[in-house]
Amino acid sequence: MYRRIVFIMLLGFFTMSIMLVVILLQMAGMISLGKSVHEHHIYLNLKDQEKISQDAPQAQVAGQPLFYAGHSTPKGNNEISQRGHHYDSMLRIFNLHDEDWSPGHQTHGYYGIDVSHWQNAINWPEVAGDSLPHAIDFTLIKATQGSKVTDPYFTVNWKSAGEAGLLRGAYHFYQYKDPPLEQARHYISQVSLQENDILPIVDIELDCTSCTSPEISNTLLIQNLKIYLKAIEDHFQVKPIIYTYEAFFDSHLKGHFDQYTYWMAKFSHKPPRYFSIKTDTTRSVLPEIALWQFTDSGKIKGIAGKTDMSFLPAQKRALILAQ
Repeated sequence: MYRRIVFIMLLGFFTMSIMLVVILLQMAGMISLGKSVHEHHIYLNLKDQEKISQDAPQAQVAGQPLFYAGHSTPKGNNEISQRGHHYDSMLRIFNLHDEDWSPGHQTHGYYGIDVSHWQNAINWPEVAGDSLPHAIDFTLIKATQGSKVTDPYFTVNWKSAGEAGLLRGAYHFYQYKDPPLEQARHYISQVSLQENDILPIVDIELDCTSCTSPEISNTLLIQNLKIYLKAIEDHFQVKPIIYTYEAFFDSHLKGHFDQYTYWMAKFSHKPPRYFSIKTDTTRSVLPEIALWQFTDSGKIKGIAGKTDMSFLPAQKRALILAQ
């Protein structure tokens, strides 16, 4: 009996010691717990469908999970949620505190949001008026998903964001198992771009609720995504922006789509690899990352709850606009 008690006490002490070491390593940034990549999934129940039907009568409500740009952040990774903190980090990381900037720019970059039906009804004049500590200058709006789904709030969000004076872009959530040409045609049928709208965007990430990799071969993924991108390029006469995150880029896209401009997600105080705050025409490193999605916890006037936020360097603004 005595030996059993001693054994249990020693086991408990050992377990607590291991937990303490793990916590200290995590706080030091040497390890990260939790999933680093996991797409958002939103299931619409009957009550949700009724609400969306009232708010957006022309909505197409899917009988499947609806996705939007973004992935969940690891716990305890110093996620940035304040624009002021993030902007100060930009100045520090790129050593810009004492550097003169080009005429006409009051800032080294711009802040924007991406939205979908997940944010429900949005008060766009309030969003455009949010200026603390930095204004919201652009918004990336979910338009379509796969070959059939249109985001229920896309039409109203697209119209209202434009009326509020924000730069706006429309993104498509790509689904591997849907035919790529049908997906492209669906996006084209819903999105009409004007001068100074943001280029077409395709969101390519995991599109399944429990998988750790795409449910098709990487060869087929690359082949089909090239078909989708060509159809979009042929219609709009511009190269689309690709949204993804570092791990997915490294595992599936690197070396195949390096000539595209990227909107890269990394929920951290450190920017994605390849990201620079200035355009460098002599730079040989690809891809070009124009947008950094740095948090999913932004608090913006006019939006209930949290929303994803992205940073656009001022010198890269022209890279993302349709001319």
